Amino acid sequence: MGNYLLDLRKKVGHEPLMSAGAAVVIENEKGELLLEKRTDNGLYCFPGGGIELGEKIANGAKREVYEETGIVLGEIVPMKVMSGKEGRLVYPNGDECYYIDFYFKAKVSNVTPRSSDGESVELKFVSLKDFPPEERCLRNTYDCLNAYLHFNGIPEID
Repeated sequence: MGNYLLDLRKKVGHEPLMSAGAAVVIENEKGELLLEKRTDNGLYCFPGGGIELGEKIANGAKREVYEETGIVLGEIVPMKVMSGKEGRLVYPNGDECYYIDFYFKAKVSNVTPRSSDGESVELKFVSLKDFPPEERCLRNTYDCLNAYLHFNGIPEID
């Protein structure tokens, strides 16, 4: 199967679409969080991306993390489902999408992320004190961070 959104875009152009996405807050053994700096807009975000047609959300989250970082995740824990106008994203090429975002968290140790899919210009673990300001982050990155910081074991649906 091809890329569902790319195939659909050939039919609808830049019109708004709804899609599912996932992001994973990955914490290392030092308590640092993995960020990627995106190639398309230079903004920071947690690894993740779009879920393909027929793909399970957790599998898509793990696949996206692997594609973007080379990290194979074991258990991922759901923290939050985000939807609505806050999920709107307009890409540099004009494509508009409203995402239903699924936020997960995971822990890793002794890993070195590597970018291989061309979507990231930088991958790095950062401490909370070194976290980039919100204006240098992709939409909803701070919402995902707050879900992580305030997670009480029960996933939130917004």
